[in-house]
Amino acid sequence: MNRRMMIIFVDASHTDDVQRILEDCDPLGYSELQGVLGKGATGKKLGSRAFPGSSTIFMAAMSDECAADLTKRLEALRETRGAEEGLKLFSLLTEELL
Repeated sequence: MNRRMMIIFVDASHTDDVQRILEDCDPLGYSELQGVLGKGATGKKLGSRAFPGSSTIFMAAMSDECAADLTKRLEALRETRGAEEGLKLFSLLTEELL
């Protein structure tokens, strides 16, 4: 069965907002990776004094309809919070093998 794997990157300070949106969208399931360090368009987040902060990554498998709903809700969040929070959304078409 084909599904969408939605991958969400967000500043750790906004993790709760994304969790609420995911729960409202009712995906088949999701995973949350906290304390992610790295560099992106909004700069470095290395958990250090020089580059404070971290990100959270969510991965959620869902139908196309759920993915469209999630996208709209995250767009609204981004408009409210601003692009500088580092909210990013990626979609992959996946096939469940097992």
